[in-house]
Amino acid sequence: MKKPIRLARAQATLSPRLQEIKRFAKGHADTAKLAGVVIHVDLDAVTDENYERVRRRITEEMRATFKECCPSALALAAYEMEAWLMLFPEAFPKVKPGWHLKETERRRDLGQIVKAKEHLVKCLGKPPYSVSHAPKIMEEAVKGGHVTARPVGKNRSYLDFAEEMAGWKAS
Repeated sequence: MKKPIRLARAQATLSPRLQEIKRFAKGHADTAKLAGVVIHVDLDAVTDENYERVRRRITEEMRATFKECCPSALALAAYEMEAWLMLFPEAFPKVKPGWHLKETERRRDLGQIVKAKEHLVKCLGKPPYSVSHAPKIMEEAVKGGHVTARPVGKNRSYLDFAEEMAGWKAS
C-alpha cells in the first residue's frame, strides 16, 4: 500500500485501520489466491515490556481481522527496520564496497539500539546510508542466502516475526 497506515500508536482506531488493509489485500487478490498479509511497523522503541504489549495487541487484532481470509504476520521492527538489516552484515559491502559492520555490532542485541537508522549511518560511514538503500541491502541478503529464521545476530523482534511466518501453512 502506498498510503501509510499507522498501527503502533493506534488505540481505539486499530480495527478500522486493519479493515482498510484487509479490503486493499482482498481487492488485489482477484486474479490470484491471497497467501497472507504481512504488516510492517517500525516500533520506534526497543524490545521491552512495551514491545510485548504492542505486539500482543496488534497481533490479536490482526488474527481477528484476517482469520476468515488468510494468515497474517506482524513485522514489528524494534527499533526500526535498520536493526533487522544489521542481522545480515554480509549484504552491506555488496551494496557499497566500503560498508562493513564491526564485529562488536554483529554481537550486540540489535533490538536494543535506540534510533537504529542513525546508528547505522554512524557505523557505515561514507557514503552515508539512507532508507532508499534498505531494499537493495535486503535483496543482497536474500541472494546471499543470509536471511534465515535464525540469523547469527540477535534481535527478538525479528525472531518473533520469523516464528509467526513459520506458522503459515503452505496451501
